[in-house]
Amino acid sequence: MGYFFFFFVVLKRAFLGNLFFLQALNWLIKPVWIFFIEVAVQNNLGDALYGKYYGIFGLALLFNILLDFGLNNYTAAKVASAAEQAVPKGLFGMRMWLALSYVLITAIFGLVQHMDIRFLGLVILNQVLAGFTLYFRAILQGRHLFKTDSIASVADRLAAVALLSWLIVGSGLSGEEGLFCFLLAQTAGYAVSLFFSWFYSRKQVDSATMISQAESFSLLSSMRWFAVLSLCMAVFTRLDTQMLRYLAPGGEAEVGQYARSFRFLDAALIFSSLISSQLLPLFSRMISRNEPTDGLLWLNVRIVLFVALPLLFTAIFFAPPLLGLFYAGPGKAGFTASDATAFGRLMACFLPMAMVHIFGTWLTAAGELKKLGLLAMICVLVNAGLNSWLIPLQGLSGAAMAGLITQTLFVIICIYWVIQRSSFSLKLFRLFYLLFCAYATYAIFSVVSQNLPDLNGLLLACGLWAFTGMFLFVPEWKKWLARG
Repeated sequence: MGYFFFFFVVLKRAFLGNLFFLQALNWLIKPVWIFFIEVAVQNNLGDALYGKYYGIFGLALLFNILLDFGLNNYTAAKVASAAEQAVPKGLFGMRMWLALSYVLITAIFGLVQHMDIRFLGLVILNQVLAGFTLYFRAILQGRHLFKTDSIASVADRLAAVALLSWLIVGSGLSGEEGLFCFLLAQTAGYAVSLFFSWFYSRKQVDSATMISQAESFSLLSSMRWFAVLSLCMAVFTRLDTQMLRYLAPGGEAEVGQYARSFRFLDAALIFSSLISSQLLPLFSRMISRNEPTDGLLWLNVRIVLFVALPLLFTAIFFAPPLLGLFYAGPGKAGFTASDATAFGRLMACFLPMAMVHIFGTWLTAAGELKKLGLLAMICVLVNAGLNSWLIPLQGLSGAAMAGLITQTLFVIICIYWVIQRSSFSLKLFRLFYLLFCAYATYAIFSVVSQNLPDLNGLLLACGLWAFTGMFLFVPEWKKWLARG
């Protein structure tokens, strides 16, 4: 508890309340969904049936950029800058056409792969509802209704958790009927969130100002590299589940096993993705005013390290007891040594992916979308090649390694470009600081795991790291570290 309390204190000091409230809501609701609802559903359905769903879900996420195409950021900026905070008319129609394109493309790819049309249709519907929710939430963000937006961001999961808790206790959600109920509960949750976000943004929608057809095409054209970047990043992050279905010996069952470990990575990325959403406007304003961003970059690197390092060494030294907590025992799916290896490699991905949320956000704010898009294209080819080579040899562990190599390559080049373009640099003291943090975390988790290799040891290691972190992150040290 002390670890999480200190974690929230650091965030609150760093971002003055709005991010703290958003993080607190997401860390209260979304982990319940990930670690209790999804785990219970997978344990009830089994790896093969859950893997069938997870493969469809991964495909739906590949083309998710078609539901946005950068229009959410544009909408938020327009609403924030307009005197009457009105939404440009025509954006909703553009989104309708994009949604139709998304439905057609995803359905075609899914049917070509002989995916179950019932489950494919529900997953696509859920993603469309989520896409329109994000549109109305962009209006809330433009009006600076951040707390209302924070509630909208978790309303879908809150409603689905309530429904599924009742269903799991009542029926157990077994077989294909159970999977169908699971998807319908998500649909209901997305509908609640969509209605909530529309209700609080409807005045701006009703008073929408005109946007010409020429402006619409110009806007979509200006967003093309953002779309390319988002699509390619989705591909090299989610391609593994699609390739596991065909290349792994276990097929869909192995996809289900992979989902067990990826679930933990998804939960961790809630933290860094929410930081990214707050950093983008800050970096944009600072870069446009030629203000130095070195201090803000270095602060966020340290905040990410404070969370990423203990997660990494937890996965290395405490994978069996942690996975056993969720998947071992009567009525549960169980786990293997391969699961533990994949878990360690996937959690190692959190560090480069979280750093991309910092340095990639800086490059986005600096207008380097084309550069990032081309780099992402290269990473897609690298990831596809690595998956083709490693999955037949190592199964889900090979897919995790392919992801780790690709994400590390992407972030190293991003950091290099930021150093080239900004005042940020990895000075000698900073390198020493990074190495010291890594070694201190390794030493704590290694020593504790050798003497107490269970969940009690994990809690002790996290507590010791939180105590150590207090001396690295207290406010009095921040200015001194920034000068390093």
